[in-house]
Amino acid sequence: MIKLKILALLCSIIFTSNLFADDHNEYHEKFEDYKESHKHHLYKNLDYLNLDKQQLSDLKKVLIKYKKEYKKFYKFKTKKEKKLSSFIKKEDFDEVSYKEILSEINTKAQNIELANLKKIHAILNKKQRKKFSYFLQEWRVE
Repeated sequence: MIKLKILALLCSIIFTSNLFADDHNEYHEKFEDYKESHKHHLYKNLDYLNLDKQQLSDLKKVLIKYKKEYKKFYKFKTKKEKKLSSFIKKEDFDEVSYKEILSEINTKAQNIELANLKKIHAILNKKQRKKFSYFLQEWRVE
């Protein structure tokens, strides 16, 4: 009987201590709520931003230019990837050249991503930027 009382006491202490725990931050809770409400979000779909006509027009221009730049980047990357695979086929591995090509690919990807996101940032208002930030990963150039 004493063991049962001790167990009940320990359980009640554990349960009540959780009431005072404050390990959730406001951003995390809001993000989870927002993410939950947008479960059916489509990749790179911006409908959730509720853009006005001018924003939509400006954003369309940015995205058309981004698509063209990405196509050029993809061709560039494919060409460079072939060079990288040729280093593996050789008898001696040229680490310096391999690093240079990787750096070239990454730098070009970063420049495209930064330019695109800077333009998008300028078009969106504060509330829209906050919503957009939740889906930022889908706008990465890879």
